Amino acid sequence: MNGFTSPSPRDPRVLLLDRALLLVTVSVAWGAVAGIYAVTIGLLDGSLGVLGVGLGALADLAGSAVLIWRFRAERREPLTAGPSEARAALVVAGALFTVAGVLAVEAVHALSQGTSPRASLPAMAGAAVTAAVLVPLAIAKRRTGRALDSTALAGDAALSAVGASTALLALAGLLAFRLAGWWWADRVAALVVAAVAGTKGYRLARGRR
Repeated sequence: MNGFTSPSPRDPRVLLLDRALLLVTVSVAWGAVAGIYAVTIGLLDGSLGVLGVGLGALADLAGSAVLIWRFRAERREPLTAGPSEARAALVVAGALFTVAGVLAVEAVHALSQGTSPRASLPAMAGAAVTAAVLVPLAIAKRRTGRALDSTALAGDAALSAVGASTALLALAGLLAFRLAGWWWADRVAALVVAAVAGTKGYRLARGRR
């Protein structure tokens, strides 16, 4: 005997764990593709908003990858859920802090230098597609996280929501520059996203202490 009772495949929590595993696996796959694309375009175009989209996608990838381990651990041995949840939540919080820190530093530097993005069509298209993918993914993660009472998955949903917000703000900033010449809009958008990501990371880390 292992000292615990293995859950039935028809157990409602097992079904929720399977759904959570599917969501975070999709998040990892999407984060790899979107993250590399957006970081590359953001660096080439000098767009901090698009760079933020890429960093957010890579942070989401990191958080989701840890959650794959966390949910698989509970799937194998339910008694490990507590410690796994705490560690996963801290990793997600760290990913949020990383996004916030990088964006804030880069945005302040760009504003002080008065630089402007290129606002290319690939950058705007990437931001639009990212928002379209991440909005429903964030909603699904949040609902599943609530059903599982998983702070870590709720935090990962926040990462996806931050990514979607970053994409929308990046798109708005690039359009503002392209149509009205507002070079600072992209940089201000990055600062707003940095503030949101930092706040969510702090709340998540504080909640798991």
